[in-house]
Amino acid sequence: MIEARSAPQSDLTRVIKNALDTLWNSRTSHSESWSAIGVFAIRAASAGLLFLTQIVLARWMGASEFGLYVSAWTCVLVVGGISHLGFNVAMMRLAPQYHANADYAAFRGLLNGGRLIAIASAATIAGIGLAGLWIASSQSGSALAVPMALALLCLPLYALTDVQDGLGRGQGWTVEAIGPPYIARPLVLLLLVGLVSMAGYAANAVTGMTIALTATLTAAVVQTVLIERRVEKSVPAIAPTYDFSKWLKISLPLLAGGICDLVIQNADVLMLNLFRPSSEIGIYYAAAKTAGLALFVHYAVGSAYAGRIAAARALGDDAAVRHLVGNAVRWTFIPSAAVTVGILLVGYPVLASFGAGFTDAYPLMFILSIGILAKSATGPADTILNMLGHQRASALSIALAATLCVTLNLILIPLWSVAGAAIATASAVTAASAFNWYAARRLEGLNLFILANIKRPMA
Repeated sequence: MIEARSAPQSDLTRVIKNALDTLWNSRTSHSESWSAIGVFAIRAASAGLLFLTQIVLARWMGASEFGLYVSAWTCVLVVGGISHLGFNVAMMRLAPQYHANADYAAFRGLLNGGRLIAIASAATIAGIGLAGLWIASSQSGSALAVPMALALLCLPLYALTDVQDGLGRGQGWTVEAIGPPYIARPLVLLLLVGLVSMAGYAANAVTGMTIALTATLTAAVVQTVLIERRVEKSVPAIAPTYDFSKWLKISLPLLAGGICDLVIQNADVLMLNLFRPSSEIGIYYAAAKTAGLALFVHYAVGSAYAGRIAAARALGDDAAVRHLVGNAVRWTFIPSAAVTVGILLVGYPVLASFGAGFTDAYPLMFILSIGILAKSATGPADTILNMLGHQRASALSIALAATLCVTLNLILIPLWSVAGAAIATASAVTAASAFNWYAARRLEGLNLFILANIKRPMA
């Protein structure tokens, strides 16, 4: 009887072993796709942590002080996102190219120079901001002055993590690149909130921003240590060489594109402030952020494939470029469509959890999802263009879309309120995708539309 039972157990063991072997072989042969899954998992976990931190901070501080904290931290997100002068994406493109060509001196120079430019630029902006705050607060006191000063002190650290994020994602060092800012920072923030609360410190925006500054510093230090360990293992120790003029020619168009992207992301809420009451803005914001969770797929796939595409272009391997681009488009659209459908299915109860009246914005999620699906239908088109050296074309596409976004919001919000804002945003996102599709077709002969890439080509 013992032998009779051992056969099924042996078969089960063999099945499990074969499944694990298949899984491991898939991970080896489809490293970009697995990397995309890893990035998405980290960003999804980060979204949950950030949502939790907002609830904890709001309950701890109260509405008024939390409002001051949000205003100060938004300054970090917006100004910090451009203070590195576009070097975050430039790193993602140039580092894989230098590594593929074994130009390790340029690689180390890019690492050191990118960090230096990001910190110096952000510190300059912070210094100007602190001087302006000192002048303004000396003339008339402001409750936001100290939290905003602490926010400005965060800028060099935030810019440093952004630049190292770009370098790490370009090299495929996913955990080292995005783990500290997206996982460690909110975890440290939550831990410190608990500690200062037990210690009896004042629950206000100043304490909150002090905690945020400490968490940002911790994330920057941890990320720097992890990146340095990776560099020491994979890049020979050699005297660095610097080419700041070349790097800036690449990074500044990327900066312009990043600024225009911020306009598209925030124009609807900013314009609603001009025309509609705050209650409508809050409802719209909840719907927009819930629908926008599907964009994590776009970010994840772009992060996973960017370095490989840049390296293939540096080596002149056009066949590999086309193969990688096709995979990137498929891996963007299919999961994005599935995630979008899932979000729409659970969207109503999610909005209901925000409170009374928020479900009125549920139809807006369908409008916004049209833009998200249109964006995913051309894959990470902006990243592809940037990695292939067409950052100016990508910047022009996003600039035209940003202009369209502002114009449509100004026209449609007075006519149709929050529905007008949703239509304007979805239209701008769709236009940006169309412009990028045309640029890739004209400059590279690449058709990024999903229907042209739905069938997997021979590797």
